[in-house]
Amino acid sequence: IQAVTELVDNVVIGAGAKIEDIRKFCVEKLPALADMLQLFGAQQIRNKATIGGNLATASPIGDVLPVLFAYNADVVIVGDTERVVNINDFVIGYRKTVLKENELIKAIILPKPSVNKVVKSYKISKRTNLDISTVSAGFCFEFDGKTIKSVVLAFGGMAERTKRALKTEEFLRGKNFDLSTVEAAIEILENEFTPLSDARSSKEARIIMAKNLLLKFFQDNSYFE
Repeated sequence: IQAVTELVDNVVIGAGAKIEDIRKFCVEKLPALADMLQLFGAQQIRNKATIGGNLATASPIGDVLPVLFAYNADVVIVGDTERVVNINDFVIGYRKTVLKENELIKAIILPKPSVNKVVKSYKISKRTNLDISTVSAGFCFEFDGKTIKSVVLAFGGMAERTKRALKTEEFLRGKNFDLSTVEAAIEILENEFTPLSDARSSKEARIIMAKNLLLKFFQDNSYFE
């Protein structure tokens, strides 16, 4: 499937849809995904690459996975039968997914965020274009007034696969969204992951980057303005 279809409650993206087509479609409807796709390779690559291919690689530093976590996407899989797997359960290890040998990704379903949800994506890399991420993130905060009702903090580049900072999420739920809360959450986030050092970055630098991205979300957020 190559089509991108908007329904009442969600957007259905065919696994064969080109990255650039998805980006253009999502600029207003799913801006956090559009922002991340803008940093995906270069336009020549975006014109050919598909979202299903990127998702199936299950790369721990892939651009798409963290923001799909933030949107709580579902993956439609076809084989002997058709089944739907939530993105949280799709990747099960280093470059390993729940796909069986006779299965393919058919589509990705992204629920449209409600008005009280703020979804953002971030990517840190050595170059703006044509570079894989050193650390990437997809965040979703759901608010009840100024109280954090629910939260997703998904990171790439911090473990053997895209992972959520579950302890930090637990701390944030029910708290007021203010600087003191975010600063306390950052201290918890520091101990959530044990990333590797490699040619792109040291583990210490990756931890600092992850902490700074959460702080950046707080500084960037215009929900209460």
